[in-house]
Amino acid sequence: MKTQLPWTLKKTTLKVFKDVLEYPVASDHDEMAYFDNDEKSYGQRARFFYTSLQQFYEDVENNRNQLAEIWDNNTQYIGCRYTPPNAASVLVNNAETASQFSVAGDATAVALDEVTFKEGNGSMKVTITASANTATVTNTSTSRNDDETYKKKYYFRRIYLDAVPTSVTLRYGNDASNYIASAALTTQFSEQAMKADDWNLFAFDMNGATVTGTLDDTAFDYEAVVFNTAPTGTYYIDASYVRSWDLLDYWYYSKNHTETVSATSPNQEYFYNSSEVYSTDTKLAGPSEWADVIMYQALLYTYADEENERVYKKLEASRDLAWNALFAQYPSSRPMIITLRHRFETDFNRINNDYA
Repeated sequence: MKTQLPWTLKKTTLKVFKDVLEYPVASDHDEMAYFDNDEKSYGQRARFFYTSLQQFYEDVENNRNQLAEIWDNNTQYIGCRYTPPNAASVLVNNAETASQFSVAGDATAVALDEVTFKEGNGSMKVTITASANTATVTNTSTSRNDDETYKKKYYFRRIYLDAVPTSVTLRYGNDASNYIASAALTTQFSEQAMKADDWNLFAFDMNGATVTGTLDDTAFDYEAVVFNTAPTGTYYIDASYVRSWDLLDYWYYSKNHTETVSATSPNQEYFYNSSEVYSTDTKLAGPSEWADVIMYQALLYTYADEENERVYKKLEASRDLAWNALFAQYPSSRPMIITLRHRFETDFNRINNDYA
């Protein structure tokens, strides 16, 4: 396909957090179109630099907000390097004080480790011996007052998995009887699958999260990580954060090109559904120019084995005209990936001092 079809363009929103780089795509996301905030002043717009995977993680254009589409193990997600002007990121616990941590269930020991960590100077090394299928790591932290505003935030925690458990549950609150908790998380925040022998970022929205007991939102000082059916091994728990978010406009091209009879918008990728069942009521979405392309292309396929070369050439010419009419009416608005070949840092002080 030389272009992305504009009638598949959709707009939604995405919550973006400070210091969080990977985000989930919409369920029908095919390709990125446009990503920005809705500030009225051009000087305050996000103006993303749409770039490659390598340069996104290298932060090559570090004076710009950056955007990339990322694939990992057949899972697509969004890379967004953005500092929200109105969203805070508050460190809850840096996971570097062993006396604040305790274990229960299949978690048999916890200690400070200054070798394996994601940030800061260390993490909590947790030993799990599979038996009862539940391992709980609890810690205290400096009491925080989040008076009613916690519902506008997410709780984040970075965890290194020795092996993949069935799920992970996060808790945040006052004590073991009064807290809010995530659902049983089976994927990372970005909706990547959990990864063994790697750091995993987990998070949950505290608005609508399950509340146990009576929550005092002026005294958050309790945290816990519950590993459900975790294999025997050594796990690591790093820093936790409470982060508010900024809402960005997220425009993308949908992969849905057909519409079933009861739908009001395209809701299916192909005429065949996921069960490979075809219905004659299913419609192809798009204008007449697109229908012409499909018709002539289909006719060409049916004439591929025919000996009448003159008919085939006429159909081929009509097909090409249909494509030209389509592209003339709907030129591609697919964003171009921008990369920088060279970016040299110049230390003028060193030049003057060492080479004068």
